Amino acid sequence: MRIGMQGKIVLMYSLLILFAMQLSGVYLVRSLENYYLQNYTSSQTAKGELLVNFIRRYLMEEDGQGEHLAAMVAEFGGGTPPMETMVLDRYGRLLAGPDQRYHAMLGGRVIQDDILLALAGNKVEAVRIDPETGARHYHLVMPVKNAGTVVGVVFMKGSLEHIHLILREIKFFLITGWSIALGIAVIIGFMLTRTITRPIKEVTSRAAAMAGGDFSQHIEVRSNDEIGELGQMFNILTGRLQQTLGEISAEKTKVEAILNYMTDGIIALNHRGAVIHVNPATKTILEGQGTQVAVGLPGQRVLAELFSAEELESLLQSDRSVTHEVSLGTTGEKTYQVHFAPFRESGEQQGMLIVLHDVTRERNFSRLQQEFVANVSHELRTPLTTVKNYVETLLSGAQENPDTRGRFLHVLERETERMVKLVKDLLVLSQMDYQDTDWTRREIDLTALVQSVLEQVDFDARGRNLQIKSALPGEAVKVSGDIDRIRQVLLNLLDNAMKFTPPGGEITVTVSCEGGEAHLSVLDTGIGIPEEDVGRVFERFHRVDKTRSRGSGGTGLGLSIARQIIEAHGGIIHLKSILNQGTEVSICLPRQFDSSP
Repeated sequence: MRIGMQGKIVLMYSLLILFAMQLSGVYLVRSLENYYLQNYTSSQTAKGELLVNFIRRYLMEEDGQGEHLAAMVAEFGGGTPPMETMVLDRYGRLLAGPDQRYHAMLGGRVIQDDILLALAGNKVEAVRIDPETGARHYHLVMPVKNAGTVVGVVFMKGSLEHIHLILREIKFFLITGWSIALGIAVIIGFMLTRTITRPIKEVTSRAAAMAGGDFSQHIEVRSNDEIGELGQMFNILTGRLQQTLGEISAEKTKVEAILNYMTDGIIALNHRGAVIHVNPATKTILEGQGTQVAVGLPGQRVLAELFSAEELESLLQSDRSVTHEVSLGTTGEKTYQVHFAPFRESGEQQGMLIVLHDVTRERNFSRLQQEFVANVSHELRTPLTTVKNYVETLLSGAQENPDTRGRFLHVLERETERMVKLVKDLLVLSQMDYQDTDWTRREIDLTALVQSVLEQVDFDARGRNLQIKSALPGEAVKVSGDIDRIRQVLLNLLDNAMKFTPPGGEITVTVSCEGGEAHLSVLDTGIGIPEEDVGRVFERFHRVDKTRSRGSGGTGLGLSIARQIIEAHGGIIHLKSILNQGTEVSICLPRQFDSSP
């Protein structure tokens, strides 16, 4: 069976990747095995040394040591997995064992090579394989010395099967990952090699056509490598046979490709004003407005949606480049710069090239920037004017009156705090816009966080004669995120609810979980929001009642900050409100499940 070049390359590529995977996998498994074994042996050695220090004094006593030794063996033999621990005296007699099976052996001698070595004063660490079950065990035998004399032995034996179970799972995951990666690598290999074999096949087919007498063949060069050079040499060969025809065809193809793939609309008119070329972008732009676009139609008809007949006639007759800006759509949602450029041949005008460039995004950015500057200026103007007037009044002599001076300074402090709050909110929004925020993500118990925030605002709520209720689950609802940012959102929502809920009203905070999502809502019985403003409450500087919001210290940025924080955590925030009945703000966050054993 013939194997093509594509198959050979993919086979070599796959074998190389497989070899690299196997080599890295073997190294990884070996490293993990050494790591787990070293951790386990270090832990058991530390436990054994501690047990040796504890039982030394009991081994020096002649009587009453059994109960104490048994208790210590039971305590030190626990854990996961358990260690089989024995204590022997200086003669190798068993003094304490791990369970009931060893009671019958108490007082008897235990003869093992490891124990004999330990009685001789040597510490023994070894991994043994059970000949019957094939299971591997870690043996640790330590002599108990007093003033250089061996007074007893601690024998500890633990199973290593839990380590091998972990390693088997890791090997399974590695093999699965290798299979997936190798499959993807094979697919990518076929895709990459196809970029090599396809041009070669194309050269072969073109050469066969030339052998049949068709010398007009041309290969499109798609790369600058050796395959590209082969195509170039082939094109040079055909170019020498039909140089003029090849140059014209290449230039035409190039221009058409540029025009077809341009995002700007291109319309070319001849000297009679008829359309001789339009690109797909032009059809998308104008046909969306109900205008028929086709070669041969009069330019006045195609551009009727953009210009009046008189204005278009003047533009088409112009002998210089002209640029106009127009809006499309019933509400002017699209803005285009229309460039008129006449093209000439031998000094005479042969037609007009019209380019439609979409500048909607730039204009929207400019408008948003202007609105933002206007809003910030408007928000700062009032407190600055107040500060200026009060300072002038104080400088004019009001500072001599203690009551007036104190009242004015309180006003200045309040207005300054308002400006500071506005600047802080703007800084937070700026950091989020430029992704310059440091998130300290960790596991958060949403139930405990809500209880903490409610305790924090309880005094303020009672001062406003408001009742705050909570409906919290009996279990922890865990999410992953920045606890300070989530706390900021909760405080902001509760602050808004208390500001716009009359005295005697209620605020209810609910936490629940459903599947993989945690839900939190803040429901108040306040003044509510008109229906036409509900969809805009998360916009920056938007306030339903600007006078009331400003009087209560609001900047119109709180809900915008809250939305950006929740969305940065992968969540959703939603608001529902009925005028004069109340408002409910709902938050949905991905739930963080505890996967620890």
